[in-house]
Amino acid sequence: MDAAAIGDLRASVGRVSLEVQALAGRVQELVAAVESLAPPSESTAPETSNTTAAQGEVVVAVSPLPELAMAAVAETALRGLTAVHQVVSVERSNDQATFVLEVEDGADLVAEMRRAMPVPITVDQAPDGSMKVVLEWAWGRSATRTS
Repeated sequence: MDAAAIGDLRASVGRVSLEVQALAGRVQELVAAVESLAPPSESTAPETSNTTAAQGEVVVAVSPLPELAMAAVAETALRGLTAVHQVVSVERSNDQATFVLEVEDGADLVAEMRRAMPVPITVDQAPDGSMKVVLEWAWGRSATRTS
């Protein structure tokens, strides 16, 4: 490829990146608007901490998510799982998002996540039921690995 073609590709990638970031902002606004429509909880108990889960809830940490748009994609994928009744809370820090999910008893959450995530995943499950999900983005794979 010549330098002009590479420059055009870089410019196109930049424009797409800006569009994805704008869409991620709109998705967050839409999620907030939808969440505000939910009826108030009948429980008067204090809210669950972002890093601990109540019975029937699972903590799922997803990384790497270096851009807000990637975190929005992960959140949308998790919200769409049939085993997930609701996303109780979301905490983002650095390149990770931690989700507390209210899940259906006995559901195969890992299998559903593998089908729903936009890239292959590696899952480490702790004895307390929490999970660490590592997204295998194409740029994070070894250059010698072949598909």
